[in-house]
Amino acid sequence: MKWVFPNHCISCNDNLDEGILCNLCINQLEPTDGRDRLSEIFFQENIDKAFACWWFTDALQEVIHHLKYSDRARVGKVLGKMAAVHLDNSAISSLDILTAIPLHPKKKRERGYNQALWIGKGLSEQVSIPFDASIIHRQKYTVSQTTLDREERLQNMENAFVTSRPLNGLKIGIVDDVLTTGATMSACAKKLKQNGAERVVAITLATPKIQKEKTS
Repeated sequence: MKWVFPNHCISCNDNLDEGILCNLCINQLEPTDGRDRLSEIFFQENIDKAFACWWFTDALQEVIHHLKYSDRARVGKVLGKMAAVHLDNSAISSLDILTAIPLHPKKKRERGYNQALWIGKGLSEQVSIPFDASIIHRQKYTVSQTTLDREERLQNMENAFVTSRPLNGLKIGIVDDVLTTGATMSACAKKLKQNGAERVVAITLATPKIQKEKTS
């Protein structure tokens, strides 16, 4: 079966016996120093800490592109497991539950799946923290944040999320692929805290190096 349908590295397309990346491509990924990056994002409200596992380099960007747009949900689960290695235990040891930034149903139908959900599932299996994607939903279809200024981003995310049940006292980790300005994370965290969450930690695969340079 492997001969008929060989497994390939999703970055360089070399044959693989298992996994999603060959050793050469894994070595091209650049881990961050693992520290809290909350001070490096523009929208910090309601987020207590923020962690990213790798820098958002060209190599990782290609991998995440495959995850989001090439109908390869399993890539997310593998990346979630790989990410656990780069998370300091102190970043997640106090969390009660993991969830994911939700997609609007229309966006989910277009893409077929929520990549953040699969990252969260893989991370959950590796760190033994329960994962529950049902605690928060996106009720508002939002446009891409890329071209929006600060005020437009805030308006775009206003009332975008709704929780499904009380979250009294829970310490929650929100999982996503890339941490940029933090606008979406902040809006999600706000809704979780409005419904009783005690603490919210952002956990992502990557963050751009430019954020480090802006704050240095």
